[in-house]
Amino acid sequence: MPVAVVTDSATALPRSLHEEAGLLVAPMEITLGGRTYDDGPDGVGDDFYDLLRRSSEIPRTSAPRPARWLEKLNAAKETADSIFMVTLAANMSASYDSARVAAEMAREEDPDLNITVYDSRTAAGSEALIALAAARTAASGGSHEEVVATAHRVGDRVRLLAYLDTLEYVWRSGRVPRVAVWATSLLKMKPVMEMTRGKVRNLARPRSRAKAMDRIMTEMAKTAGALPLHVAVMHADAANEARVLHDQIERDFNCVELIVTQFAPFMGAHTGPGLVGASFWAES
Repeated sequence: MPVAVVTDSATALPRSLHEEAGLLVAPMEITLGGRTYDDGPDGVGDDFYDLLRRSSEIPRTSAPRPARWLEKLNAAKETADSIFMVTLAANMSASYDSARVAAEMAREEDPDLNITVYDSRTAAGSEALIALAAARTAASGGSHEEVVATAHRVGDRVRLLAYLDTLEYVWRSGRVPRVAVWATSLLKMKPVMEMTRGKVRNLARPRSRAKAMDRIMTEMAKTAGALPLHVAVMHADAANEARVLHDQIERDFNCVELIVTQFAPFMGAHTGPGLVGASFWAES
């Protein structure tokens, strides 16, 4: 192929989708209970949330080290003439900086190698949709410039909406004060958050999962209407709730792509179990 696409495991895509799209994935790392695990389907996988519930420790997470990125770059060189790298938002992780270091190391070995490192400005399902779109353009024979343009087009449109079942784990990671956790627990709130183009904002504080899902559907309708829609439904060990959201989206929107993924343990370490959400972008 003219271009190979490399990304990190924050995309949380199952191995079958990695292979189908031709994506190469550098794993994040998670340390919990004195052990360090690789993120993703080849690492801690679906057992992570059970480990998280049983542990009183705060998990520590790490971006892929440059050496891990370089492994994927060397593999990509075997099948493609140039490489496009998609990373988790630079304001959330060191993944972008680590990828840039790896790209420089690869260029030192091969000065003619064309590598672009792209900050997705997002995470999880949104990052996955960007990486999938870029990989499909590459698989169809698109040039390096066309792959880059695809990523920018999707990155400018994609939105991530999700609700948290609890703020306990966000508090543990130092992201919110303890009093906010207490108030949310007392009032049974399920905060609905959005991450778009690098910015996170609180959309609503409904008091049930059903109302939180309704708010996600309402926000999606504002963007999508009847346009063809690409959607990744995400959940953190909440498969039943994710299936409900999947079915509502399938019923109400014109989906040309609709996948369900487990929320990456790298991300779930900070949100805790119970998160449910959707990333999506609409074709014009």
